[in-house]
Amino acid sequence: MSGGGRVWALAIGWALAMLCGGAGGLDSRCLAGGKHKVAPSPEGQLGVCQLYAANACCSPKVAQEISSAPLAKVNDISWNRCRSLSPRCKRYLQRVECFYRCSPSAARWPHPQRPTAVLEVPLCLRFCEAWYEACKDDLTCARNWVSDWQWGPQGNNCSRDCVPYSQMYRDGRELCENIWGDSFVAAQEPCPCLSLTGSDTDPLPEDGDSSEEPDSTKAGSPRGPCPASSLLRHGLHKRSVFMEDVEGSGSGL
Repeated sequence: MSGGGRVWALAIGWALAMLCGGAGGLDSRCLAGGKHKVAPSPEGQLGVCQLYAANACCSPKVAQEISSAPLAKVNDISWNRCRSLSPRCKRYLQRVECFYRCSPSAARWPHPQRPTAVLEVPLCLRFCEAWYEACKDDLTCARNWVSDWQWGPQGNNCSRDCVPYSQMYRDGRELCENIWGDSFVAAQEPCPCLSLTGSDTDPLPEDGDSSEEPDSTKAGSPRGPCPASSLLRHGLHKRSVFMEDVEGSGSGL
């Protein structure tokens, strides 16, 4: 490997080590704004967000809202403007919302223009594809849930006809990279990425200290550089940010 390539590989390795928790204390803060706590702390019961209970940035009240059944509205955004979500589709939206509201990891990817939003959080492509499969027959009327609503006294309203997710989005990548604006990118392994499960506590492969960067030119490899390279641009923030509150109060995605 050339000298320049070795330096780049070391930089990537350092960034990924930071991502996995090598820098102490960075997960002691929560994403600013919305209904996040100032600092994470243990919670007893968080419903569908229980994954984050050991060190949560959300209160039980917030988690209860996300966990409610039937689920119609979260933080002043109606999720069922076309019809009630199927249980499978609802669960994926809840997983994303729980990450944003409850995970102290959400501040690793702060949006430079919107401090309570996230920018280009790398979600695993397989997660995006599973999300798409779960929601493809559900209906939606907004492609971008940050900007495509019409807002009125009753909250967010459709600005176009309701269509199946499979008509609104071509595939899982398109779903992940559009539904919450620029909050997420789809990353294909071996690029580091989040699946919003317990395995995200250590997203690096066992050979994460390898001096070789994933080869993005091979068949089946991620499109272009790994999205994790954005960690270098954003100053290696270890907390992870999710999405900005729509209209100042809605889902922060």
